Amino acid sequence: MAGSMRGDSIEEFKGLRITSLDDEEEEEEDIVIEEEDDDDDEEIDDVVLGFVKKPKNPHSLLQHFFPSKAGGVPAWLDPINLPSGRSFLCDVCGEPLQFMLQVYAPEDVEYAFHRTIFVFICTSMACLRQDQHEQWKRHPDRPFRSVKVFRCQLPRDNPFYSSEPPKEDDKPSGAGAQKSEDIQSNLSSTLRLGKEDESAFNTQMSEDNECANSLVSRNRTDDTIMSLMKEFEGDDERKSWASFEQRVALAPEQVLRYCRTPGAKPLWPMSSGRPSKADIPKCSYCSGPLRFEFQILPQLLYYFRVRNDADSLDWATIAVYTCEASCDSTVAYKEEYAWVQLS
Repeated sequence: MAGSMRGDSIEEFKGLRITSLDDEEEEEEDIVIEEEDDDDDEEIDDVVLGFVKKPKNPHSLLQHFFPSKAGGVPAWLDPINLPSGRSFLCDVCGEPLQFMLQVYAPEDVEYAFHRTIFVFICTSMACLRQDQHEQWKRHPDRPFRSVKVFRCQLPRDNPFYSSEPPKEDDKPSGAGAQKSEDIQSNLSSTLRLGKEDESAFNTQMSEDNECANSLVSRNRTDDTIMSLMKEFEGDDERKSWASFEQRVALAPEQVLRYCRTPGAKPLWPMSSGRPSKADIPKCSYCSGPLRFEFQILPQLLYYFRVRNDADSLDWATIAVYTCEASCDSTVAYKEEYAWVQLS
């Protein structure tokens, strides 16, 4: 991007977090979303939504609490065997990538008792456009990416964490333990991941909840939707966007949609720019198929205070695909795949 996030505003990538709606003490009304007939969309029954909220306790962002968070610095699951070399660099411009978010998503297998997905992005819009161009090249030997995804997983018995669930007053311990003061100065708000199916939500959101907890005004969200709508031309694009907007508008502050159910697909804002099965590569470690896991919505950019300029960072959606088997290997941080759809 032409400087809009290279300076002070890059600091806004610091200090967001994803937490569970189940941990919320205050009352929040549910939202029901009716099922869609479009086979291209994700299955509603297993969708989990992520929202930005302020952290109640900065201590809960420490790695031994296995947080899901956005911005700031990663809470590395394996704090010793980190990605190295060019892994942290944008393949287009060569600049360091910025940490965007991480999602704690354990699997029901022993070797992935703990499992976290980390997403990094280059803040240059020019690089993101090049990234989109590169992804249409079917599985190049040396892909040039400005969005990178890493998967890390550990068994229950490991050198870094207790085999028992952490308690609220637990202190960091073990190799590579993260200190509370290392992250506290970067905190501004949290990214909350609700652990309920989208279909279990009610159709009405209480005004008290929307006004009291909102970090982005509804008017601002509506203005953005209308602005994006003007970018689309043709009946297919308008129909696709209308379907997307109708679904998202029931919970307009969502920034992440999680659905790892077999056969799940992203909720695409546009009819063009969608990958076919052949466009999604195989796992680089086991050669097995990748599966859609979650998508990141552009609403997240509000919480990073990205300016609405022509060259500012923006996307329609970023869909993250990970190894279907969550394969194990000697590599601590396995690189996965992101598909970028631009508006």
